[in-house]
Amino acid sequence: MQLIKFIIFVISFMFGLTAFLLMAVGSTISTIFDDFSIFVDDHFFAPATLMIVIAICLMIVAVTGCVGALKESTMLVNVFALLLFVVFSMELTAAILAYMMHGQVELMLIRTMNESFMMYNKISYVADGIDFLQTNLECCGIDSPEDWSRIFDNKDEKTVVPDSCCSTLYKNMTTNEYECNDFYRAGCLPRLNFIIEKSANLIASGALTVAFVQLLGVICAFMLAKTIRRTKSIRETRRWQLQQSLGVLTNPFSFEKQMEANASGRQYDPEPEYTQMGVNSTNANTYLPHSPSVM
Repeated sequence: MQLIKFIIFVISFMFGLTAFLLMAVGSTISTIFDDFSIFVDDHFFAPATLMIVIAICLMIVAVTGCVGALKESTMLVNVFALLLFVVFSMELTAAILAYMMHGQVELMLIRTMNESFMMYNKISYVADGIDFLQTNLECCGIDSPEDWSRIFDNKDEKTVVPDSCCSTLYKNMTTNEYECNDFYRAGCLPRLNFIIEKSANLIASGALTVAFVQLLGVICAFMLAKTIRRTKSIRETRRWQLQQSLGVLTNPFSFEKQMEANASGRQYDPEPEYTQMGVNSTNANTYLPHSPSVM
């Protein structure tokens, strides 16, 4: 029994650690998507959010498994296995969603980036998002810096880009303002596409891997619950056999006798009744080998 308790406790502890890992992955990817939220559709946040929910559920499942192991409760171990199966289904859903979104990333970014870049001079938070994108990814424009010619009026042949495109700035002593000395040559679409696709792949592969490990955990938990039930049944059977060898069985407290004593106004002392068991005894309180197993 101690070995069984140890195995369940170790499985629950490992799933607890996995929950923290899933929480970290889901939170990180959700933060990345939030940084580029003006370019990412809302439904792309679903897999990362689902990963966080799965992590919270998995923590609860791990606690249930640990308590069930410590109390040797067959019911709690069965609940642990059922909850694991529910979490397994959620992770499978997250993996499928992430794989489905993987093929939609590039088309989504082309649409959202073109819409956002055209609003650069009109909406301040869109301009801030584009500046953040270009500064942190060290890129300029959608496909190239020439994309800004559609947004800024270019009266001469010189390419005009926002300051966030500049890799180096110099101070013009005449105007006392900083001007762009050189700007990034790479477009932002390929780089942002790489980040979003890798994030989706990480969610899908991570959720799928943990899901199949948890499926093994479900099978092991049900097997261990069955072993606990059998072990407890054997323990009770041996206790009954010991009582049989001594020839003594203790009858349980009689509720009817207590009610009769209360009605007559006297105190009922529930003294145990002892019965010598014969070969053909049919006492209703006798524990028989075919009696139901202990839960």
